[in-house]
Amino acid sequence: MHPRCGGPGARLAGRRHPAGALNALRALRPGSPLNRTRTRIIATVGPACADTQILWEMAQAGVDVFRFNFSHSTLAEHQRMLERIRKVQRRFKRRIGILQDLAGHRIRTGRLSHGRPVALRAGQRFLLYRKPVAGDAHGVAFDYHGSFVPISRHQMIYIDDGNIHLRVLRSTEHQIFTEVVQEGVLGERKGVNIPGVTLAFPRISQKDIEDLGFAIHNRIEYVAQSFVREAEDVLEVKRRISRYLPNCQVIAKIENREGIQNIAGILRSADALMVARGDLGISVPIYEIPILQKWLIAACNHKGKPVITATQMLEHMIDHPVPTRAEVSDVANAVIDGSNFVMLSGETAAGKYPVEAVRMMHTIIEHTERHAPFRGVRRTR
Repeated sequence: MHPRCGGPGARLAGRRHPAGALNALRALRPGSPLNRTRTRIIATVGPACADTQILWEMAQAGVDVFRFNFSHSTLAEHQRMLERIRKVQRRFKRRIGILQDLAGHRIRTGRLSHGRPVALRAGQRFLLYRKPVAGDAHGVAFDYHGSFVPISRHQMIYIDDGNIHLRVLRSTEHQIFTEVVQEGVLGERKGVNIPGVTLAFPRISQKDIEDLGFAIHNRIEYVAQSFVREAEDVLEVKRRISRYLPNCQVIAKIENREGIQNIAGILRSADALMVARGDLGISVPIYEIPILQKWLIAACNHKGKPVITATQMLEHMIDHPVPTRAEVSDVANAVIDGSNFVMLSGETAAGKYPVEAVRMMHTIIEHTERHAPFRGVRRTR
């Protein structure tokens, strides 16, 4: 996903493609601070960086690709953000890549009364229902309308990347009665995960089909498909855009067990892979994530496919000006493992320190690449 090696039609350069990678490195604009690193930075846009000046400072700090999260915001809001980034691109005199991240088949909670978050306490009863009405501390709607393989008693349900745990007491066709096991504050439009339960989804959602119009209209270089389960999910996206965007590269996000089990076929079909550790850490036990991350990165390196490591890399910087020591180690290890890209999510989309987060990530990458042993291609001057 190298935005500076030939524009929108350029191909992503993986670790096992030395000629392509070296050409991409030579194509970097001389004098750019980004010339110092091989591992690149993806930053998610959002309210925290809605100002053009902040976007400019993020680009200067080291952003290579701006990510648009289509799980949030309206098409009009995304279009306004893109126009601001285009201004930054023209001023910066280089191509900064644009990644459209499709929402995918994501069950989310509905709206809350007056839009106010509600506190859920351990041991309380809480209802999930399909009726689209405002929720409160007693229950909330969710937007899945397909059929469930019957949900058994004691099945766990996780909300907001696993911050809230619910245990199923009983269920009907339209409602799920639960008990709060791990308490937390519930906001609107939070993700709902039900591990081990088969959900009936088409290969691509109607929302994703509509949102691909944004990619086509704006000639977006990279599209990420969420919750990829098998190769055909990726091919379906490619079929829908290939006529209009023949050079657009499709990234498969690995965030469930099916994706892991079908990784060989997915790697053949996708142009790149994203290790999306948030939902992946709910679909599989969280302690499996470090080994799965290394395994997926190694598989991509072996096949010459670029790989992105994502989720909570500098999460502490959403509210604090410096990361934790563990987060610094996480970014460094992702670089050492062989990641082509590391990604910032809430840190830049909604955090208090978006520019500082990019700058910190770039500093970690630069230091790690200078001192650690690497597989793959080194940058030469």
